[in-house]
Amino acid sequence: MSVVDSFRQPEYTGENRCGPCTAVNLLLAAGLSVAAWLLLAPWVAVGAFAGGAATIYVRGYLVPGTPALTKRYLPAPVLRAFGKEPLSDRTVRPVGEDAPSERWLVAAGALSGTERGDGDERGNAASNGAQFPALADRFAERWDSALGDVPAGAPSETALRDALGTEDVSKHADTAAVVDGSQSARWLSTAAMRADVAAARVFAATVEGWEEVPPDRRLGLFRDLRLFSNACPDCGGEVELEERTVDPCCERPHTLLEARCSACETSLADEAVVGVDGDVPARIRAIRD
Repeated sequence: MSVVDSFRQPEYTGENRCGPCTAVNLLLAAGLSVAAWLLLAPWVAVGAFAGGAATIYVRGYLVPGTPALTKRYLPAPVLRAFGKEPLSDRTVRPVGEDAPSERWLVAAGALSGTERGDGDERGNAASNGAQFPALADRFAERWDSALGDVPAGAPSETALRDALGTEDVSKHADTAAVVDGSQSARWLSTAAMRADVAAARVFAATVEGWEEVPPDRRLGLFRDLRLFSNACPDCGGEVELEERTVDPCCERPHTLLEARCSACETSLADEAVVGVDGDVPARIRAIRD
């Protein structure tokens, strides 16, 4: 591998290159070059611009954090001109760390309450006007927009570090990694990993205090969020929930749920809880309904 190849970042170059990010970084490189021309010498300015342009070409950006900064601070009309959907400023402060995932996701704007009428066939008291969560339309749009900036295939260690909020992430397979030196993280597919990276970028731009959420909590939030997915991150096919019951020896029966793409059959998330039919927790009834 050459020095240039080791410096290159495929997730931000080639067909994955972001127009707004490239434009902003080129303008910054030009501004620095003008300053060097005025304060130092013309040859310094030329060299500075050439070096900046080469860095942008190889790595995709000159200023670290450009993808998030661009979406956060560029005017909405500029982003839309490049086919990007702007993310709103941080205005959401979710509930505490110990809150159930669904409650946190509702507070963060990822899920929204959906009224269930009196006609729920299970006859549960919670169904009479209760607010069961569903993927919020606005979040779904942002999630899909952010997903467009995540390259196909398995996300890099850099992308996972950003998503999990820690520098200690070491991949040991396409869909597995060790986090913080001891915690094992596994995904059902690279599509699930891409969905998590995209969700993290939305939360980073919209949720106040997201940087304080620890990696293990983030992994749980991502997994539960994927159970509410509507579309496959890879092919865009409809995500369906497959449900089955298992009856382990010496244990109570379990209900297993798996979110799987109906088109490419990619698995995105799964959940197992004790109980079947009306005995399962309300959160599982809400998901599978």
